[in-house]
Amino acid sequence: MRKPIPLLLLSTALSCAAAAQSSSNAVTIDNAISDLSAQQIGNGNARAVGSFVNFHAPKENTKGRRMLLTDWAKGYVVTSQDSVLQNDRLVFNYDKMSHDLYYSFDRQTVIEAERSHVKGFHLVTPMEEMDYGRFDLIKPEVFFRILTHFDAAHYGLYSLTTTEFKKSDYHTDGLVESGNNYDEYVDKIQYYIVSPGGKAYQPVELKKKNIRSALPSAKTKVEEYLSQHKDDDVNEIFLKNLIDYINKG
Repeated sequence: MRKPIPLLLLSTALSCAAAAQSSSNAVTIDNAISDLSAQQIGNGNARAVGSFVNFHAPKENTKGRRMLLTDWAKGYVVTSQDSVLQNDRLVFNYDKMSHDLYYSFDRQTVIEAERSHVKGFHLVTPMEEMDYGRFDLIKPEVFFRILTHFDAAHYGLYSLTTTEFKKSDYHTDGLVESGNNYDEYVDKIQYYIVSPGGKAYQPVELKKKNIRSALPSAKTKVEEYLSQHKDDDVNEIFLKNLIDYINKG
């Protein structure tokens, strides 16, 4: 059975690589990465594959996807000890079903990070940058997308995506058809408003009535924003902009 790789090993490899830049006798970054990969594969803790997409390849007509991204993305990891692990060779992707973070040095060897060692991570794609982090008060074993950070004086907005795999269930008796003739990954997104200080939170739906009830302490600012944007669609952008508006004071 494949085991997660402690980020300590990743940190060690990056430390060796950093040392290589200042010492002619030190190992190169290529050697550090090769040594780490060899150790992981030797322990049966990694899968060598052609690409990350192939690692989780669905059927051709499958809708949606299990992974957060269609390809690897650059970024960095914040460990449970608040160390930042970052290197140009590192790329990442995130499994929305298992809530596991994967990384690779070569886009071929897929390595699962030990979840308990990860405090959060940052992903960079051509379209956007995304922050993910833990919020133990809500659910300690998963990673939330951080849309707005909270602090002692400001609200935060987090979202949690859970993904369910639904197999094709098409049926016909020759007269009546039912179900779908394709497999599908279905996302469900739950939003959470975190109170200033981070000691309380409130689940919220993308409905004006629900938003009002979730923010009783900011009633005046909420009503101002809703009045100014009464014709806007109530979606994730709407909710994030509302929280940012409240935080401006």
